[in-house]
Amino acid sequence: MTHVLLVAPRRRLRHTARPLVRDRRGVALLAVLLVAMVATVLALATAMITMSNVLVQASSDRAAIVDDAALSGLEEERSRLNARLDTVPATGYTTIESNVVVPNSSGVRRSTWISRLGNADSLSDNGEFGVHAEVVSQAVDSFGTIAIRRAQMYQESFARYAAFVDEAHSSTGAILYWSLGALAQGPVHSNDTIFIWNGGTPSPQATFTDDVTTTRIVLNKSYATFSKGPPMEGVARIPLPTTTDLYALQAIASQAGYAFTPNVTTGDSAQATMRIEFVAIDVDGDGTTTGPDEGYFKVYQLHPSLTYGAGFTMARPPAPPSTASGAPIPSGALAPIDSLLYSYNCGVMTTVSGLPATPTKFAEIPHVAGVDYQDIMLNKANAYDDVNARCFLGGDDRLSPTGAFRAVDAAGYWMPRTSGTVPSIVASRADGAYLWPLSAAHNPSFRGVIFADGKVAVSGVVRGRITLVSRDNLMLVHDLKQATSPGATSGNCTADDDVIGLFSGERILYGDNALVTPQWRRTNLTGDNWTWPRKEFDPSGSRPDMAIHASMLALKSIGTENVEPPVGLPPAQYVNRGTVRLIGGTIEARTGSTSTINGWNVHGYNRDLSFNRCMLQYPPPYFPTTGRWTRSQFFEVNPQGFSAASWFSGR
Repeated sequence: MTHVLLVAPRRRLRHTARPLVRDRRGVALLAVLLVAMVATVLALATAMITMSNVLVQASSDRAAIVDDAALSGLEEERSRLNARLDTVPATGYTTIESNVVVPNSSGVRRSTWISRLGNADSLSDNGEFGVHAEVVSQAVDSFGTIAIRRAQMYQESFARYAAFVDEAHSSTGAILYWSLGALAQGPVHSNDTIFIWNGGTPSPQATFTDDVTTTRIVLNKSYATFSKGPPMEGVARIPLPTTTDLYALQAIASQAGYAFTPNVTTGDSAQATMRIEFVAIDVDGDGTTTGPDEGYFKVYQLHPSLTYGAGFTMARPPAPPSTASGAPIPSGALAPIDSLLYSYNCGVMTTVSGLPATPTKFAEIPHVAGVDYQDIMLNKANAYDDVNARCFLGGDDRLSPTGAFRAVDAAGYWMPRTSGTVPSIVASRADGAYLWPLSAAHNPSFRGVIFADGKVAVSGVVRGRITLVSRDNLMLVHDLKQATSPGATSGNCTADDDVIGLFSGERILYGDNALVTPQWRRTNLTGDNWTWPRKEFDPSGSRPDMAIHASMLALKSIGTENVEPPVGLPPAQYVNRGTVRLIGGTIEARTGSTSTINGWNVHGYNRDLSFNRCMLQYPPPYFPTTGRWTRSQFFEVNPQGFSAASWFSGR
């Protein structure tokens, strides 16, 4: 019997098809999951970006708040300085605030420090190149966000003003007006009312081309033209410097050996027995005197014996002596008054072959025995009338019999140099040992300041940057010019430009002497009639003008010596001394008078005032400042490892 094993067939096709269906479904699920994951990631990324933006914005806002707190610290300190609540230390630094909470800043804390900038000789109230300061302010918030900012500031120099006055009244109390077409070409400030004359012609009565400020008001504004817009009224008062500032400059001058004291202090309130003459010398032979080492000055002193009288230095006509050339004045005869006939500063220029022209002094005309006084005076009058008659300041070479330099004459002497050196070409001059250099290269201790402890007369040509200080009156007895005219720069100002600052503890006065004032004499017969008209004896070809290039500051006033005419003098015979052509500025407590006017008659000086705009950028060295601080630049400081002690180390 055959057995058959029956085996059920294997169902391969059905078995293999099922896994294929399951694989497709898994891919779809995976795709769904991937899409979901991408969406989630995108959502998270968006959320992170949004959160990051929020955090960045918050951080940026905090940084801005901290930065503003630091910057405001700088400005607040400048305001405090201008309000004179704080001062800048002469050395080192001062902590103004330490870790104080800044109002409305969400808890930001701030520290602020201040220090001086500049050379070691800069004092608390003045500096060679002005007064400069540095303020550093650090602000930190609770998150540790930190900002450190610093600012450089400078005090405005008084030399920035074309006109500055503390009181707009004369010493007699008279109101002083801007009038007759007055022109102010630079900034003007008054601590008083600015008075404009309300007359008819000319129109306008005054023109102001720059800023005008006053602590009070401008009266009659409609009679003036203001090119920069309406004047600013009611501003803060700017005090003048004090004698403390003046004596601080004496210390600076003394360091260089440039502080001088007159030997003689006699004469009237304007009588200077010492004079400083500035000299520009072509050292390098290029035909100009604008080189860096070409500026010098000389100092002339009267001898206490006063051989020629106290007025010799300033070339003032002396009072007539009791005798005339050795002959007694006849009884009843009157000696000439206000005359040159006895002056040792004047004479007829004579030429000797091979020598410069020199004057034969009026007073040296010999007396002939047996000739009476009237005949002697007649000879001198002839000399007076000579077309070549001229007058010179005391010590001038042309007063020498040979026309050569004399270190010592019968009246006084030139002071030998005791400080600094001079180049060999200068040393070889006849006056080489009496020339004092205005260059720091030849006197490293010189910082631009010359000091006179008393009345001093000044004239000459300045090559360099100087501030001349006088404890007493400062007399302008002849031209005082820059070697390079202020107008020659055409606005291209540099730190090496010539500049002159004059600072007087009393008054700055335009002189009254035989050079700048036309002279007259009385007749010899009656002694009571003026010889008319007056006559010029100035050797300068610029007469009747006197050129002054300077910014002038006087703690009292700036005006004219002997501005009042003699009692009883008819207006037609007033003495018009010409025009003072000033390029610079005037800063004074009270406006001084430069002339007495009666109708069209002028006794004194006319004035033509122009402003030297280079004074705005490069004022005279150590010239007093107004105390008002102006910011110049802001800087950011790296906070890494910052400390105030290290930052200000050595200041």
